[in-house]
Amino acid sequence: MISWEPAWEGRKVTTPAYCFANLKLSMDETPEEIIIRCDGRITADSADMLQREVRGRSIPVSRGKGVPVSNRIVLDLSNVTHIDDAGLEALLDVWAAGQKRACSMEIINFGPQAFRRALLHKLSQAFRKVLGLFA
Repeated sequence: MISWEPAWEGRKVTTPAYCFANLKLSMDETPEEIIIRCDGRITADSADMLQREVRGRSIPVSRGKGVPVSNRIVLDLSNVTHIDDAGLEALLDVWAAGQKRACSMEIINFGPQAFRRALLHKLSQAFRKVLGLFA
């Protein structure tokens, strides 16, 4: 029988990076928080993977008696170069899943370029719909 007991006591645990499609995730975990660093593009190709990895590996569930659970997750988007509609939906879904489990989910460093592109895309879609009404 193999048992695993985390030896936290102020230590930081770094998990290996996960790389799928155009997105790479790396996680730093302490007893207080988990920092997930995203590098690349959050698009339809990587949105499902982002949701699975963050929800499955980070959002707290009971890990058993005496095993600490992190209740703060920080999603760092400083190295994200592009976010499309599917990426925005994935971020919202991950945030909502954290809220449902009483987890503090923070999305930081949402770069102006990624935000601007996502916003312009949404505005472009809205204007096309409005113009289509008058055509």
